Amino acid sequence: MNDTHQANFTILAHVYYPDIWEEMVQDLDAIIRQTFDLVITRPVGSRPVARPESSHLRFATELEVDNRGRDILPFLMALRQQPLPSFDIGLKLHTKRSPHRDDGDGWRRFLLGSLLKTEEGGELSGHKLLATESRIGLIAPRAHLLPLGGRTSINETIMLGTLQRMEASLDLSALEGHRFPAGSMFWFRRAALRKVIEIDFADQFARESGQLDGTAAHAFERLFAFIAEREGFIAASMENVEPILHRRGTPSSRAELIELINDSLAPDNPFALPLADFWRRHPALLKCAHAIYARMPKATVRLLHRSIGR
Repeated sequence: MNDTHQANFTILAHVYYPDIWEEMVQDLDAIIRQTFDLVITRPVGSRPVARPESSHLRFATELEVDNRGRDILPFLMALRQQPLPSFDIGLKLHTKRSPHRDDGDGWRRFLLGSLLKTEEGGELSGHKLLATESRIGLIAPRAHLLPLGGRTSINETIMLGTLQRMEASLDLSALEGHRFPAGSMFWFRRAALRKVIEIDFADQFARESGQLDGTAAHAFERLFAFIAEREGFIAASMENVEPILHRRGTPSSRAELIELINDSLAPDNPFALPLADFWRRHPALLKCAHAIYARMPKATVRLLHRSIGR
């Protein structure tokens, strides 16, 4: 650590694939020109991984975690670690490979490139928005703040259990008008995730067995923005940064800010699966298909994924 002053933000990165992390570190070194701390989580028994060489890095540590909950449980565990330096603004990253998709590497690079977008002066756009606009609590990558409607059916039991534990008992229909940060990488304000810091959700996460949906990790991915909104904050996406920072006139009301976000969201997600709209319109069929999928041999599942280009 270079000095005792708080860094501008903290990166919380789950490293399951060290080779991918080495590529991501090169991007961090090349782009970041602000002070930051780094908390790396990696599976128990794995080797220490590469760290940025940037002079802007103030503090770095690595935490070994059980191989459960994909990148989500490690993120929650890192947030709950007491000895870490305090921070107000964070950036959640992970070594997303998506081996079931042909475009997995391209997807990860798109997500990271969006979140690391900078302003003319070199400040990271996501950090600038959170530092400037106190009402924003979470920022998804460009075109990745997606509607929850039709995307909760497989995960509804776990989602309801999670909400109840946070004393937010409600029907899942109440989530239909909300959005979520697809891809599970995002900028966030620590205060917006207060509930997942205060409550231990570790018992909800099962060991990894190649699941593509229907797990606590997928449920939390769909709830992060909603959790931030329950704390009184607003979720945005990276394409909203410029319209918000450069809006003219007097400061917007909350309703006007939300309207500006809705109006400036990117209409198309370049990585959306072609069958998604069909499943959103037929949630009962999705549940049936998922039940069949869960009982398929893994070799058959891999063959199916390759055949449809996922």
